[in-house]
Order: sequence, then C-alpha cells, then structure tokens
Amino acid sequence: MIGPLTHIRRGRGAWSVKIMRRGRSFPGHFADAVWGGRARALVAAQYFRDELLLRVEPDTRVRRRVPKGARSTTGIPGVSLERHTVGGRVYHRAVACWRDAEKGPQRRRFLVERYGKDEAVALAAKARKAGVARSRAYLMARQREEAARRLQAAAPLPARVKDPLSRKGISMARRRPRRVS
Repeated sequence: MIGPLTHIRRGRGAWSVKIMRRGRSFPGHFADAVWGGRARALVAAQYFRDELLLRVEPDTRVRRRVPKGARSTTGIPGVSLERHTVGGRVYHRAVACWRDAEKGPQRRRFLVERYGKDEAVALAAKARKAGVARSRAYLMARQREEAARRLQAAAPLPARVKDPLSRKGISMARRRPRRVS
C-alpha cells in the first residue's frame, strides 16, 4: 500500500520524488516557486509519482536478513538441498522457496531419490522461477491498479506558475557586484 508521501521527500523549497528499480533511478523535482506554493508542488509531485508507478515495475526486493551460517548448498538463490526423515528412513530433497504476493512464503519440494540430484535441483529452480514470475505479475497489476485509482481520485494537476528555467523572482543578492571600469 502506498501512502500519500511514499517516495516523496521534502527538500529546501521543493518536493522531490525518487523511485529506484533494479539500479535505475527515476527522479523528479517540484519547486514551490514554480508550482505556486508548497501544497500545489506536493500535488504535482504525487501526480508525477503515480504516473511513474503506472509505467515502472513493482519493487520486488526480498527484505530479510539471512541467518549467519545459512549458505546455499546448490549455488542457486532460493533453492537448497535438505534432509528429511520419515519413519526412520532418511530422504533428500531439493527445495525451492519464494515469497508469493498473495499467499505468503511458498515451497516446492522434489525428491532426490526420485529425480536424481541434478534434475531435482533443476526442477526446483524452474518452479521457483515460475513462482517469482507469477508473483511479480500480480504485484505489477496491483501497483498499476492502485496508481490508476489514486490518479482518478486526485485533483487535477495544477498549472505551473512560472517557467522553471527562468531566473525571475529568484534572489540574486549573493552575486558579486559587477566591476565598473
């Protein structure tokens, strides 16, 4: 859920929007003087953010701390090998883990005794990749729905009061005086 100030920060005389996706930055700057005041600049920043969220993919980073000593036994993120005991008999299985946006943590298990180690790991990696792709598609659709809903409910975008590239109305008192020869 995105709140009214998510991805928006207040700077000196302006609001700034910054969204990062996969190392790529999508910035926006909304000066109070250009938009005719603090409140109108905030509305413009929120409008920009919601328009941008309609176009970029959702944030799907996994936010968790890996416990100390937990290392991948397969070399593939989200796929591990584990021992399982049933009735005194020990089985080995490849386990794929991912976080589903709707259902929470998901696991798929493939017995090494049935498929062999390499094929079980490959099947687990394939299952994880498919699960992550489904989750990402769901998050993308949800993000776009929320952004579209906010844009429809929002007031119309305010008009700029002045050209952001003009220097009119900006104090030049700190400038050095010209030398008269």
